[in-house]
Amino acid sequence: MRRLRTRRTAGRAGTPVVLVLPALLAVAFLLLPLLGVLVRTSWGDLGSQLTSPDVVEALKLSLLVSFCALGISLVLGVPLAWLLARVDFPGKTLVRSLVLLPMVLPPTVGGVALLLGFGRRGLIGPWMESTFGIVLPFHTSGAVVAATFVAMPFLVISLEGTLAGLRPAYEETAASLGASPTRVFLTVTLPMVVPGLVAGAALTWARALGEFGATITFAGNLPGTTQTLPLQVYLLLQNSPEAATSVSLLLLAIAMAVLLGLRGRWTGTSTDRGVRGAEPTPGDVLAPGDGMRIPDGDRAAPATEAGAAVDVPPPSGNWPLHAEVTGFNQLTLDAGPGTTIAVVGPNGAGKTTLLRALLGLTPRAHAELRLGDLDVTTLPPHRRGVAWVPQSGALFPHLSALSNTAYGLRAHRVRRAEARRTAQQWLDRLGVGHLARRKPHQLSG
Repeated sequence: MRRLRTRRTAGRAGTPVVLVLPALLAVAFLLLPLLGVLVRTSWGDLGSQLTSPDVVEALKLSLLVSFCALGISLVLGVPLAWLLARVDFPGKTLVRSLVLLPMVLPPTVGGVALLLGFGRRGLIGPWMESTFGIVLPFHTSGAVVAATFVAMPFLVISLEGTLAGLRPAYEETAASLGASPTRVFLTVTLPMVVPGLVAGAALTWARALGEFGATITFAGNLPGTTQTLPLQVYLLLQNSPEAATSVSLLLLAIAMAVLLGLRGRWTGTSTDRGVRGAEPTPGDVLAPGDGMRIPDGDRAAPATEAGAAVDVPPPSGNWPLHAEVTGFNQLTLDAGPGTTIAVVGPNGAGKTTLLRALLGLTPRAHAELRLGDLDVTTLPPHRRGVAWVPQSGALFPHLSALSNTAYGLRAHRVRRAEARRTAQQWLDRLGVGHLARRKPHQLSG
C-alpha cells in the first residue's frame, strides 16, 4: 500500500504544467457558454416562458419526432451495428464511413442531401409520392427522417463497439447447444450488450431532440408540423431573447440529464463477464449431446491446461465419431461410443482449433465429420448436435444457473416448464440445486 501511495504521489507531482494550463483553458472554454445561459436566464419568468402555447406545442412535437427517430434507429441501427461488428464483407470500411458521415457533415448539407434524395425532385421522392402518396418535405415525417439521419450513427457506433468487445465464446457455446443464429442473437447477444444499447439509444434520442440544421433545410419550420424546440429557439431569438434563453436552458438540462444518467452506470469499464477476453483456452471439452448443459459427474472429461478432450457418449444414445481434419496439419480422429480422447500439446499446437473445426467455428481448419451414420460436415454449428464447454465455462452472465442449465433444452424447443424441471433435477443431482436462482457471478468457480 505504501509503495502504491508513493507512485500515485509521484505521478501527481510529475504532472507537466505545460499540459495543465491548456487543459484548464479548455474546460473554461467549454464552461463559459453554459454559464452564460445560466446567468442570463430570467428565473422569475422561467415558468411562464416554458409553458407558453408555442413552446408547449414545439416541445410535444420534439418529443414525438425524437422518439420516432429513436424507434427507427433501433429497428435499422441494431442490425447494422451487428453486421459491422460480426461480419467481414467487401466494402465494410465504406459502410462504416457512411455511418460516420452524418456525424461530421454540416447539418444544413445533410438537409440538402435529404432534399436531393427524398424531396419531390429527388432521386426517389417522385416515386414515393406517385406510388404511396408520401411527401416528406414540410411534413412531420420529414422532421423524423432528418432527425434519424443525424442521430442514428450514435446508436450504431456505440453498439458496434460493445458488440466488438463481447466474448465470442458465449455465442459459440449457445450455437453448439443447438440455438439458431436468431435465437443466439435474441437470448445471448442482445441481453449482454444492453449497456451499450441503452447508452447508444440515450445519445440517439438526445441528438434527435436537439436536431436543427437538417430539419429546417429538409422539412421547413412550420408551427405544429415541423417546428421542433430547437427551431422555436431560433425564432424566439429574433422576437424574445429572454424566452429563447429559457428554452435553451430546458434543452441544456435535458442533455445534461442524459449524460449524467449514462455516467458510470452504462458507460463504465467493462468486466470480464461481458467483454472479449482470451479465446477459449486449451482444456475445452467437446461432447455430442442432446442439448443439456450439464457436467457429467460420473464421466467428466479431462480439462487440463495442456490438453483438450473429446467426450463421445451423449445422454440420448451412443454412436461413434469419425473426423478427417485438414488445415495446417492433417489428422484422422476415430472414437467409438463411450470413448474419451484427450488431446495434449503445448500452447499453439492447435488443440482448440481442432475442437473449433469439429464444431464448424473456424476457417483455419476443415473437418469432415460423421457422427454414427450421419454426415454433419455441411451443417451449421447449431444443427450438428455437438456441444462444447470452454474451460472458462462461458456461462451466460445474464441468466441464472437454472436458466444456463436449461438453455440447450430450450434451444431444442423443449417447453419452458419441462426444461426448467429437468435442469433443476440435474442441479439437485449434483448437489447445487439450492443455488439454481443465482447468477454466475454469484457462484464460485
